[in-house]
Amino acid sequence: MKKTATILLLAVWTIAPTFAEPIEGVLEKGPTYSALFGVSPESGDLIGHAFKNQSAAGKAILGTCLPGMFCKVGRAVTRVMTDSSALNFEDRPSGWFEVTQARDAGMETVTFGYEKSVKTRHGILSVDEDNNSLLLKGQRVLPGVEGNSSLRIVAHYEIGRNDVVLLQNNGGTACPALFRFVTVAPNGSSATPEFGTCSDIIYPSLDHAHITVAMTAFLGPFEPPAAQKKAAMTKVVYTFSNGQVTENGKVVRP
Repeated sequence: MKKTATILLLAVWTIAPTFAEPIEGVLEKGPTYSALFGVSPESGDLIGHAFKNQSAAGKAILGTCLPGMFCKVGRAVTRVMTDSSALNFEDRPSGWFEVTQARDAGMETVTFGYEKSVKTRHGILSVDEDNNSLLLKGQRVLPGVEGNSSLRIVAHYEIGRNDVVLLQNNGGTACPALFRFVTVAPNGSSATPEFGTCSDIIYPSLDHAHITVAMTAFLGPFEPPAAQKKAAMTKVVYTFSNGQVTENGKVVRP
């Protein structure tokens, strides 16, 4: 009887379906393997989900996600990688998993939130929703910052003695979002010109005193579908440094 039960249990394990679960992280592309790097919700450690570029899973992910952007796979089947010697990435996660199946992959935006106010070291920066403008300690920020449909604070950094916030100006379907940086210093505030591709899919990051905002290109709903898809798979990088914004290395002018 015991032997029969053991055989039945082994049979159940053999035919049991493999469960898919969501995975997410910033995509790094390599020549043979690529990977999504994210943080484990349980331990807080960096983990890597690697996949072969030419595999079905790799094609599904690379066909909808761009390197340097945050990618989420709605349904993925993974297994522990016992041998990661073939992987050559700058990041060194505490654990590796191989993605063997992937479905419903796509890029998502990353923000600190969509806030109406934030406490900086030099006063409260807030959105006046009645006038759709930005205030510092109750006074309008100069030069005047005004929004279309709504303004939201989506990121906040401390760089030296200055606080820098990333402001999102929400629009409509033709141009969902534009952005600008606002610097709050001990002696006042300043704002950069608006920038962006009109996409609201962004990935901001801080590297020492430089803030980078990577985003997808964008074409509106009245453009040909093929052109829209091509734009959505094109990355544009904006960098904020010393109060100035560049787009792919070129200074953004008012």
